Amino acid sequence: MKKSLALLVVTAALLAVPAPAQETPPPMAAAYEALADTVLAVRSAEAAFVKSMLDGHYHAAMQLAKRGDWSGAAAHMALFANEGDNAIAGVRKRLLEGGHHFNATGEEQGIFEEGYVVVNREAKTKMLEAVSQLRQATDDTARKAAWAMFEGVAKPLLSMD
Repeated sequence: MKKSLALLVVTAALLAVPAPAQETPPPMAAAYEALADTVLAVRSAEAAFVKSMLDGHYHAAMQLAKRGDWSGAAAHMALFANEGDNAIAGVRKRLLEGGHHFNATGEEQGIFEEGYVVVNREAKTKMLEAVSQLRQATDDTARKAAWAMFEGVAKPLLSMD
């Protein structure tokens, strides 16, 4: 009985002493912080890449329009609206299959199509309407109006904020 009582007293004493708080070793926390920096930098690089690609399509369309190649301009405008061609869509699909959704919340809310980084649904619809109007235009006034419609939607998307 004395042993049991002594054991009970020692156990109670040990339980009364607060244990040191559990904490992640600082080097492990620092490594995770570095990993977070890398993940976020890759996300930023993806956005910069897509904006660079869109900028290329925008300027190609603008140059073709200036030369009067409205069909070529319309093709680049459509590539802008779709955030690239089939090759880019294949990469986007691969990222989605791997679980990467750049605008996951925007996708859930219906603002972005799956995997799109810059071009939201509303902008895509407006730009494709401009492409359609450009392809149907029969005079320079209508062509310039279609270009202005496209430009008004595309240019703000290219800002590097």
